[in-house]
This record gives sequence, C-alpha cells and structure tokens, in this order.
Amino acid sequence: MAAKTSNDLVDYLGEYRRYFEEFVKKINPEDQLPMKVNAYSITETELIGEIIYLTLQYIKQPRCPRNLQGYLVRLVLQEIKELCEKQPEECGFKLETKSYAPLKLMQAVTSKVNEIFTRYLDNSRLAMLPPPSSKLPPLARSAALKNGKRKMEDRHVEIYDLHTICNVQNDSLASYFAVFDGHGGEDAAVYCATHLHQYLAESIYYPTDPERALCDAFHTTDTRFIEKERTQKVIGGTTAVCVLLLDKKLYIAWVGDSLAMLVKRGKVEELVYPHRLSRYDESERIQQMGGMLAFNQGTVRVNGVLAVSRAIGDVQYKPYVTSTPDTRCISLDGTEDFLIIATDGVWDFVNTYDAAMIVYVAIREYPGG
Repeated sequence: MAAKTSNDLVDYLGEYRRYFEEFVKKINPEDQLPMKVNAYSITETELIGEIIYLTLQYIKQPRCPRNLQGYLVRLVLQEIKELCEKQPEECGFKLETKSYAPLKLMQAVTSKVNEIFTRYLDNSRLAMLPPPSSKLPPLARSAALKNGKRKMEDRHVEIYDLHTICNVQNDSLASYFAVFDGHGGEDAAVYCATHLHQYLAESIYYPTDPERALCDAFHTTDTRFIEKERTQKVIGGTTAVCVLLLDKKLYIAWVGDSLAMLVKRGKVEELVYPHRLSRYDESERIQQMGGMLAFNQGTVRVNGVLAVSRAIGDVQYKPYVTSTPDTRCISLDGTEDFLIIATDGVWDFVNTYDAAMIVYVAIREYPGG
C-alpha cells in the first residue's frame, strides 16, 4: 500500500478544518437547550452511554467526518468523565439519589464539545489529529420521518468506530448501526439508542463472541429499562435491529418486525425473520406461556393490543413478549453493495426490491454520499 503523501495530509486536515469551522459557526452561547434531553435521571452505570449518545447527537449537524467520529467522541467522553470526578455537580450529579440530572449533563457535554472543537481551529492543534486509518469505516446515510404521529418514537444509531469510542482493546475496526421502532411512547427506543451499544461493548462476551454479546446486551438493556420503568416515569417498548460489522463479518440481532436486507449484485437477501404473531412458532410460544392472543384492528395481538411477539420494554406484556433476540452471522466477501436497515414504517409502503433500486439510483447520482 502506498504511503500517504503531503497532499493527502492537506486533504484530510482541510476536511477537518472545514467541519470544525462550520460547527463552531453555528454555536449559540445563549441557547441553554441546544438539543432534547432524555426524560429520566442517569445512574453511574448509564453515564458512559449517555455521554456518548449526547455527543453523537450534537456533532452530527454538520455531519462529522466518519473517520474522525470515534476519536472526537472518545475525547469528549474522557474529559466529561474527568469533570464528573472532579466537579460532579457541574455534570448534574445529585448525591441524594446518586444520579445525574439529564439537563445539566447535556449542558456539560455540549459545552465541552464546543470547547474542544474551538481548540481545533488552532492549526497546531489541528495537525495533531490522527490521519484517516487504512481501515476506513463503511459509508452510511440515515433519515427519519415522523409522518402523522404526534411524536417521533423511532431512533437510529450510526457508530463508525465502536472500539475507539468504548475503549475496547481490540485492533479490528467495529462499526455498529441500529434502528429502534418505539411504541407506547419514545422512552424505550431512546434508552436502546443510548445504551444498547454501551452494554454490547461492556459484555464479558465481547469481542470474542459477538452473537452472544449481542444477546447479553439485549438482556441487559431490557432489564435496566424495566428497572427504570418501575422507579421513574418511562413507558413503552421498542423493536430493534442491530448490526455489527467486525472482521469481515456481519452480526445481526433483532426483536420485533423491523427489517434488514443485504444487497449484492442486484440481488436482495432479507436478513431478518420478523417476530410477528403470524409466525406459528411465536404465537405457540406465547400461548404455551399463558398469554392471550386476540384479533383487533385487522391483526392478531398480544392481549389484544401489541402486534409484535418480541420487544425491549413492554413490562405489562412480560414474560410473553420476550427481549431475547434472534441472531445471524454472515461472512462478507467484498462483493456486497449495501445494507438497508429500516422500521416497518418503510416496509409498509416500499418492498425490498424497490428499496434496493432507490438506493442504487441514489448511489449513482451521489457517489460520494
């Protein structure tokens, strides 16, 4: 592989500088609520995931260079953790509850991001940023649309370098992408988007056994959300499709009816067998556990209400609606074109073939993303 030339270095530093300049230009020091905060207080075990989530949300407009995302998020995480240790009250820590206030923590994180990004307007500091790795993360694009809902209950996550962000001691590049389709409120989807990748990286099975680690992360996320549901005003449930790209393998874990599809040379392979009550094995499992299935609004539902057979959250439907995911591992040979992950809000109106053709057209018209 050829060594990087001075022109290459100028190119990546120029990209970094343009990003920081555009970001700093939009900072409004008078804005005390630059982004939405979660509805629940944050425990010590949830702190890392919360800082990561807040940082990812804040730096995505303008879009952060994908090869820089992991380094910047890790830097913010380190400096906020130091602040929490030295001046916990500045991060919203409340001694009486041993938890962090979401608004105060959000303000600390956004202030820290502003401070760090402003530093990099200095050329001497900018030049110290790492050049792009030879292991480039995949190009990804995402979109979300509320449509006719009163509130947006879905969430998605794009993490290009999970190991750098979560300080996983492994040289492989790991990228993580997920969609969460909330129902009965946004809280479960928000909690999953904030913490599931945290619990994945923290699992004792990661990175040696990614499929088992994903199952472990789903269980931990569900358990801790239900604990929070019992002590705080959080409600609802969510489907989930999580994809981990690691060592030329694609690991998929899911609950519910959101879908993932891999497109290769114009052929579509559906990766997810959705957890719907139309599946005999799922309806049989629920009935054998003592659950009731009833027809309502044109479809069979658990207790006449919930249309999926597996989900995270939904404490009122436990144990029938389990959070145990199905998983798959697919070896990649480099001829794959792209992966699509989406909630049923897409698949209710677009079939998988048409979705693939739409993406092919977009790639042709906008080859750089």
